[in-house]
Amino acid sequence: MTGNRRLAKRYAQALGELARERQVIEQVQGDLQRVVGAIRSDDAVRSVVENKRVPGHVKVELLLKLAGEQAVDLTKQFLRLVVQKRREDHLPAMMAEYVAYADQAQGIVEVEVQSATPLGGEEADRLQESLTAFTGKQVRLTNVVEPKILGGVIARIGDLVVDGSVARRLERLKETLQETRLQNVG
Repeated sequence: MTGNRRLAKRYAQALGELARERQVIEQVQGDLQRVVGAIRSDDAVRSVVENKRVPGHVKVELLLKLAGEQAVDLTKQFLRLVVQKRREDHLPAMMAEYVAYADQAQGIVEVEVQSATPLGGEEADRLQESLTAFTGKQVRLTNVVEPKILGGVIARIGDLVVDGSVARRLERLKETLQETRLQNVG
């Protein structure tokens, strides 16, 4: 684990523990997503946040404005601390680690599903139900279109890959036919 990721994880975990205690996990996540979304999408915002010459109070004011008036006090305190410690350029990584912490705390698992075509609403719902039953956790689906799959789906749940694609089934059929031919010849 790199030093930056370790730092981001420490900050995110500390924030997550406080958010859990105060029962504001989702609110803090929304606040951070607004802030980081603005940093990622607006070059002017990103240049102010990342510029070491910009005074801390200016950065705090900007970040609090991005978080919005509805931001919970914990988020505001966190943003002030991050700027005080001069770690504001790590906010995107901190948010990513916070989302992972929040998902784990709430029993949510992120599942990437590859399919040949975009999943329809009913199809996605059925798949989500199946994966929820399989994992025993609430599932958040992300659909990635991959035409080479031909049909079916490939689901990635953390390090686990469940390959239900037509391409994989055809590959297994080919292997079975080759084994059968070798057994009949031998």
